[in-house]
Amino acid sequence: MSFSLPVHLLRQHLFCPRVPWFQELLDFKPPQPAWVQQGVAFHTRQKAVFRHRTLKRFGLEQAEKTFHLPVHSERWGMHGIVDCVLETDAEAFAVEIKLAGGKPARGHLAQVTAYGLLLRDVLGKTSSTAFVVTGKTGKTWPVPLTDQRIEEVIRLRDEICRNLERARFPDSSAGEAQCTQCEYLNYCNDRT
Repeated sequence: MSFSLPVHLLRQHLFCPRVPWFQELLDFKPPQPAWVQQGVAFHTRQKAVFRHRTLKRFGLEQAEKTFHLPVHSERWGMHGIVDCVLETDAEAFAVEIKLAGGKPARGHLAQVTAYGLLLRDVLGKTSSTAFVVTGKTGKTWPVPLTDQRIEEVIRLRDEICRNLERARFPDSSAGEAQCTQCEYLNYCNDRT
């Protein structure tokens, strides 16, 4: 694969297949919605909190914490920046931090699974579980990196790459709730 896909596009594609198309193919950069800045501020606060947090919620006694680790894998054809990596002598765990509370969405699960795969290549360690931490309470959701999740990541990656290679405007099944919060709504002539 000659193209390296940004991991965050897996989540964006599940939100609406047009978002990766606008970002990667057309290089559109609309103004960011307010919640993006809220998310950035939340990540900054969580990084400070994480430094002092015990690892009990992750089922670990000790691990080295690395924040905002850039990862890239030619094998998987993807790259990105992991919010936090917990690393023991034998294993590495990707941690995605999300402002929204509640159960992680399918896109979050795909994103953190992809980061787990990339950590295997970058660090050369086992990565059997990743975590999504949600909301202000920091609820921690373990995400086992099962064959089924890995297969979905590969399928999504390939689907996004095919959409970009075809250079055709993808169909979207996004509903009104998604469209009204999308920064690309003005570019979709079939949405009102």
